[in-house]
Amino acid sequence: MSEGAGWLQISTEGFAALNQSRPPEHLVKELVQNSLDAVEGTGGSIDLSYRHDGNSFVVECRDTGEGIPDLTAMRVVYLTFKTDSHLKRGRFGRGFKEILSVATSATIESAGRRLCFFEENGRQVTQEGESQACDAGTFISMSFDWPLELVEQFDDYFDRLLVPGNVQLSLNGRSLPSQLPAHAMEATLKTEVYNPQSHSWRKPQRKTTIELFPVVEGEEAFIYEMGIPVASTEWSVPYHANVLQRVPMNPNRDALASGYAKQIHRECLPTLLPELSAEETTADWVGAAGAETAPEIQKQIIAKAFGKNAVRSVPSTGKRDYDDDAERNGAFVVKTAHMSSGFRDMARAHLSTTKFVVQRAESKAAESILDLGFNSRDVGQKDDPRFSWIEKQGGHAHVDHCLSFAVWFCQQLVDSTEEELQSVTGNLAIGSQPVLLSGGRFGKFLAHWSETNVLTLAIDVDCFWTEPFGAETLRILIHEAGHARNMHHGKSFVEEVERLGGVAASVMFEQRDEIARRWPALFGHRTSARKVAETKPKRSWFLDLRRRT
Repeated sequence: MSEGAGWLQISTEGFAALNQSRPPEHLVKELVQNSLDAVEGTGGSIDLSYRHDGNSFVVECRDTGEGIPDLTAMRVVYLTFKTDSHLKRGRFGRGFKEILSVATSATIESAGRRLCFFEENGRQVTQEGESQACDAGTFISMSFDWPLELVEQFDDYFDRLLVPGNVQLSLNGRSLPSQLPAHAMEATLKTEVYNPQSHSWRKPQRKTTIELFPVVEGEEAFIYEMGIPVASTEWSVPYHANVLQRVPMNPNRDALASGYAKQIHRECLPTLLPELSAEETTADWVGAAGAETAPEIQKQIIAKAFGKNAVRSVPSTGKRDYDDDAERNGAFVVKTAHMSSGFRDMARAHLSTTKFVVQRAESKAAESILDLGFNSRDVGQKDDPRFSWIEKQGGHAHVDHCLSFAVWFCQQLVDSTEEELQSVTGNLAIGSQPVLLSGGRFGKFLAHWSETNVLTLAIDVDCFWTEPFGAETLRILIHEAGHARNMHHGKSFVEEVERLGGVAASVMFEQRDEIARRWPALFGHRTSARKVAETKPKRSWFLDLRRRT
């Protein structure tokens, strides 16, 4: 039996300082990882036990794997007889040495040899010799200055292991069952491979499989490295993500490499999306991952998160609040300023703006109404259905007379804005004929105001022709004139209509003489069947007021 000084071929104290802060269960998992790598290829069993014997915390791990051909490698950091691969769990020549550095004693038995690590007269000693106890596989026993309370902590951690189907794993004599994943998907992810020539880690992309396992109630969802939990998934769905290759981590292997969790999210999102609720789909992790998925997936994310009627908000320009109009027409307005960057990018790529959808709807509405629009002088044939409406409303002269007043009145309101706006012109249309209105709906209209200040009145709406100075007519005209500055129906439009109400009262009072001079036949008009020529003007408060003044 040979004996040597020291446990490792480097400063054990220095190495211990690097690993002392790591959680004990993360150190012990190094033994389990090595055993899994040893047995998984051909199948086999692993027995892990831990207990406190009253003096020390004892950990033992036995496997039926291929064994260790030369135990001297267990004393040299980065020395191993295994060929490194991204399909191996353990880190090249480091795992056992890390846990050994914080142990008080240890024994390894494999391939008929035994290697003991112990302290004698205040110094660390290694002793190697023959073993009759372990002809196949590997057995490791280690002692630590850890408290009894760690037993429960170890139970919580190791109970979460995902056991491969061809491996039998027992925990303190209790068998852990293997599980079948709920989903499995092919993916291309970064991994880790050790380069012994440069003593550095490379992180190449490799094709692999991600398995999704349901989370047990009360568990936190974790990312697994070939069955070993390594870090939180950082998502809101009840699944663990088991990556069937080495997971890139920081040097202490207690945190994922930057951006790796998002790679997992991106690869799993198409599979998880059908199971997400609308609220879950708006989670930040979905936005961050979704921004890196295919356009078809992004469209599905946006539709599920915000609905098929979602549109993107645009800032109010003062004259126009497109968001308010879009909401009134049944759209769901998405405020991109309040979104995470991922959702903001997807919304910009796949959602129309409120300005676009409102203008498109209004353009169609305007085209629909203007297509039906006409001037009374264009209607001369008695078999034309428009002719009967003009006759019903008092004849060509009367209709033109009423329309000219409506145009003049609206022009006075528009001029009060002190802005350079197009002059108001007039038109007629049959309002009872279904037309496309704003919001994509069909229906009857009373009047319409275009962006070029064309006022279209419905010939079949009686108040324009029977009471051109009446409250209902003036109300509609004031409303339409409000659109000269605000095509929407939001707050600024309401404020403009309130202002125009005062302007209208002033116009009807201060310009009463001109109104009486230009449209005398319209004062007191109350008929829709007789022609203007047959209608005698009635006394009105306008005329009475004019005479008094």
